[in-house]
Amino acid sequence: MTANLIQEQISKFEVTKLGDLTIRVPLCDEIPDIEIVEQKEIINKALATWLNIDGVAPLNFRLYGPAGVGKNTIVYHLARILQKELYIIRGGEELRPEEITCSPIATSSHTFEYIASPLFAAMLRGGICFFDELSRAPHSVLAPLASVLDDRRTLTSVNPGICLKAHPEFLFCAALNENAEESMMLPDFIDERTRPAIYVGFPSKEILEQILKNHVRNADNLWFKVFIKQFKNETISPRNAVKLLQYAYRLYCHEKNGTTNHAINDYEAAKYLDRAKKDILSANENNTDFGSKESKEEISVVSELLH
Repeated sequence: MTANLIQEQISKFEVTKLGDLTIRVPLCDEIPDIEIVEQKEIINKALATWLNIDGVAPLNFRLYGPAGVGKNTIVYHLARILQKELYIIRGGEELRPEEITCSPIATSSHTFEYIASPLFAAMLRGGICFFDELSRAPHSVLAPLASVLDDRRTLTSVNPGICLKAHPEFLFCAALNENAEESMMLPDFIDERTRPAIYVGFPSKEILEQILKNHVRNADNLWFKVFIKQFKNETISPRNAVKLLQYAYRLYCHEKNGTTNHAINDYEAAKYLDRAKKDILSANENNTDFGSKESKEEISVVSELLH
């Protein structure tokens, strides 16, 4: 990446002075306008965890569950409720330690800029830091979190020589998939500092139907009834359910020359859903958030045999 391109990307960051250092701090993430359906118990647990009582700092929690069940949506909703800025870090094997602290970036052959991470920004401004896919980050990358998530609430960045004390209103949460949680893939110091661990599971068919109605607003009610009937014996995540119904409905609209006024019957809707299922499953055959309970059990048995 060229120096000009780097400069262009960081030019939108806010310039902040910390002592003698000038640091560029990223702006908060845009919160998607996604309506949440029936997660009151989980929302209450999260809000209770974040209460600041008698001057004692809030706790840090993590959400875990199957892929696609709405863990991120819950965090977005919490940020809206609390009217707080949200800063997101996404875990991955390529993530480096300085990317969760503060890193120097060469903007020319002779000058450097110090770029703050989303975690740094949340601690500085008193926002929410959401570490998505926490278990996918290398353990070495997570080391700076030890002092952030305990009573010290400080972030140390060795390169610029900064020890940042968190704003009193700083909040932290994380998310990971169910298999990572059950396999205990988190290092002990992170496991202990991100509790409670709150489970987010598959919704009931009634809740799933309401989620579908929120995302496919122009479809006739018949589509939702046929969908629920057709997938009543399958475990399907809201994410893939929405994807599948949206695709089926688009196929139908396209083949009816873009009109939605054509009267559709149960058989025809089921046919479009079946066509959509084949394409969605083909593209997501390795995705664990879609499939019957029986197929998941078969995959689990095969995996154990291979290992």
